Amino acid sequence: MRLSTSTNILSFDWKHPYQVPFEQAVIVAQAAGYHYLDANFCGLCRKGRSVAPLTEDGWEAHVADWQRLKASLGVEFKQAHAYFSIDGPVNEDETPGGEFGEEMMRRSVLAAEALGVEWMVAHPVCVLEDGQPSPEASFRYNLAYFRRWHAFWRAHGVGMAIENMILNESHTNVWGDLDRLIALVDGLNAPDIGVCLDTGHAWLSGYDPAEAARKIGARLRCTHIAENHGQQKDEHVAPFMGTIDWPGFVRALREIGYENDFSFEIQHFTSCFPRAIQPTLVRFTYELGCYLLSDRLQSDQERLSAL
Repeated sequence: MRLSTSTNILSFDWKHPYQVPFEQAVIVAQAAGYHYLDANFCGLCRKGRSVAPLTEDGWEAHVADWQRLKASLGVEFKQAHAYFSIDGPVNEDETPGGEFGEEMMRRSVLAAEALGVEWMVAHPVCVLEDGQPSPEASFRYNLAYFRRWHAFWRAHGVGMAIENMILNESHTNVWGDLDRLIALVDGLNAPDIGVCLDTGHAWLSGYDPAEAARKIGARLRCTHIAENHGQQKDEHVAPFMGTIDWPGFVRALREIGYENDFSFEIQHFTSCFPRAIQPTLVRFTYELGCYLLSDRLQSDQERLSAL
């Protein structure tokens, strides 16, 4: 597995999001030790925010700058996160984010191609029927939606990894059901379409992330590694700050032969701090990630279990 982090690990400044340029996030992560990075394009598509380069008329110039930065630092973007709408569920005759959302998805794909991304994460869409989230309508819609977009992604050499969402008493997104997500990916039936497993989403939806990884199996293409307490909030903090069994999860990834990115999506580990001191925290996450992927994690668990 390749240790990586989402570039959104540097986005906030004292709880204010979209404050840190993409370039700075890349520079800080590389200086911390990261060679592989997950380009968080969705955070660069928020119209009206102080840092939203993909929404600008000259967005291609930003992407060209990122290409040059990638070459100068020697980093690799194997994974990315595409635009997704934050407006909630849609009706069957709507598209997520409307025309703006369609254009941001297109730009996400082109930016991913330019940076050499192998797999980009996409959110499935929750669809309303009679005002309520409908599993059946959502399934129909997403088969058509991703078949349409797949042609464009494939033409630009970017694999698609559809992410599990949250389904529990407080969150009604039908794509928190892993069986439904697996059925969608199997229905799309393409070698360049798979699953992104978000550990925090799985835990909040009642799945042990280790068992979720085994259930997904060979379909797994990307990960979002995040921690929470399995209650109500998608905390997006660092492993060991919540209640997920991390040794068990890493063992499961090894069992299914997963070899792609083990990618942190832990922006709220850094978000509450002033941006001036966040590079120190990013360096810590690199050391934490190396530990998680090492044999020492398993031996330490065995030693402590014997006490």
